[in-house]
Amino acid sequence: MGYCRPGGTQRSALPEKYDKPGTDRRRGMMPDAALLHQMAISVDVKMIKKLEYRINRWLRERLPVINHREIIKNIYDELDITAGYFTILTLANLIALSGLMINSAPVIIGAMLISPLMGPILSFGFAFVTGDSLVWTKSLRKVAISVVATVLIATLASYLSPLSEVTREISARTTPNIFDLMIAFLSGTAGAAAICTKKNYLTIVPGVAIATAVIPPLSVTGFGIGNGNPTIAAGAFFLFFTNFVAIVLSTCLVFSLYGFRPTMAAEENMKKLKRRLVYLSLLLLLISVPLVYTLSRGVTEIKLKRDVEASLKRQFNQEKRSRLATFQFTELDDGGLLEIEAVVNAVEYLKDRELELAEQKVRDRLKRKVRLHVEQVKVLPQGLAEQDITLASAIVPARPTKEILQEAREGIVPLIRQVSAEAEELISPSRITDFSVAFQDKASALLLTVQIRRDYPLSVEELTWLEKFFSASLNMPVRLRVETVPFVPVLFFNPGSTALTEAMKKELEPLRDAYARNDRILISLEAVAEANLPYRERIRLANERAEALASFLSAECRIAPLQIRKTLAARAAGRPSIKILVSTLPERG
Repeated sequence: MGYCRPGGTQRSALPEKYDKPGTDRRRGMMPDAALLHQMAISVDVKMIKKLEYRINRWLRERLPVINHREIIKNIYDELDITAGYFTILTLANLIALSGLMINSAPVIIGAMLISPLMGPILSFGFAFVTGDSLVWTKSLRKVAISVVATVLIATLASYLSPLSEVTREISARTTPNIFDLMIAFLSGTAGAAAICTKKNYLTIVPGVAIATAVIPPLSVTGFGIGNGNPTIAAGAFFLFFTNFVAIVLSTCLVFSLYGFRPTMAAEENMKKLKRRLVYLSLLLLLISVPLVYTLSRGVTEIKLKRDVEASLKRQFNQEKRSRLATFQFTELDDGGLLEIEAVVNAVEYLKDRELELAEQKVRDRLKRKVRLHVEQVKVLPQGLAEQDITLASAIVPARPTKEILQEAREGIVPLIRQVSAEAEELISPSRITDFSVAFQDKASALLLTVQIRRDYPLSVEELTWLEKFFSASLNMPVRLRVETVPFVPVLFFNPGSTALTEAMKKELEPLRDAYARNDRILISLEAVAEANLPYRERIRLANERAEALASFLSAECRIAPLQIRKTLAARAAGRPSIKILVSTLPERG
């Protein structure tokens, strides 16, 4: 394209250096399309800069005027680690750890309110956006020392504490999801805005401390380390790191909106600031991937529970006949098998054929392998009503003794089986394998004898506590007697043999179930050598048997190798054997 000058001579629209007389466009000339593209990019950059300028001017007109010097002074005043800061941090840590161990949410909230750890994290965000090297160094040092000290103190306290149960409050802080990241980002935004404007500071900052919850995850990290559970420690520390990154990024954005720039504290250009923000955003995006996966897995579990409940209700909620009471399910590794245990209240007992048909329909509805176990509790269809009793001359025939006893058994056995299942959750990994019931003529108490799979007898305190549990659950006095049977009987080997037979492997199945119910067990293997061999030979064979058994437990029963201990018996015997004992970790004084 060109244009005509007044004299009628046509000139090119290109710059002179590309349109000199005699210049050949084919040699070194930029094509028209490329030049137009370059001009379009230049226009786009100008428009972006103009739009950025207008947005910044709009924000400056509407955001409240703040005292930058005062804010910087306050941040500098909080950089040093003082004895008072460390004391408050330690107290908040121990309070949070105590609340987590006793499963008390109010105690944990109190620890969040007094924790001073939020301050250095916000200071680090300020240094991130301004490039102030002094604030950067001191705030990062303060955060690092605070994190290490908090985890170490929580580890020591957890190791010395007799409370080692993983409560609901502890479990809630081991599987973070994307919502935790969003909460930390929004809370950090509110906290940074409160620092800048000083508006509603006394109400916003406590709320930010509760919402972000930076101290409880560190306490749970120490709890996991102190109790030898790396899964809990890793999950809790990942939650803290997620909160930390989200708070720093949100703080950077808020401080940037309120006019803090690199030129205010350190003469670094805006390119370095943008580069830091890009790196931080990429790190946040990387963190988001496992958080989204955790959330999706949780949603899948909730959906599965809802589908299982709907399927069971569809089969067992039959008017005037039966109704689903409770249920629980477990996903097994055996080909995606779903094991469901349901308790059904029934006016008349459902027959085996009906239960098999119900299992088939649940399997078809869920479209996966299902193993259904149903415990039936017989109930009355209506309440007990007073009836007029008139004496009649006719003699009512007596009911057969067998019928009376059978009806009593059908009424009491399912109820005790249900209570025993609830008690198993409290004595895990032990299981109640059998029980018997008896009544006395002169006493009102129920005589209950239970057989528990356990390698050590119950203490007096445990026996008393279990007796009270059965009495409260059955709503009647109970006299309890406990018989213990070992998890695994003594395994006898043939002389000179170290291989596990199929019968031995079958005997070891209860250990797989015990570890699945409670992964805090300790397996002790005591190998007894055979006496009719030379000393070195029998010791070698005993060690090989113990090693073969430990390898089987690790590979087939999925038991952690660190939770398997091998020892040699002091005396040899005529036939080699291995005695297996199961106890609970950790043993605390």
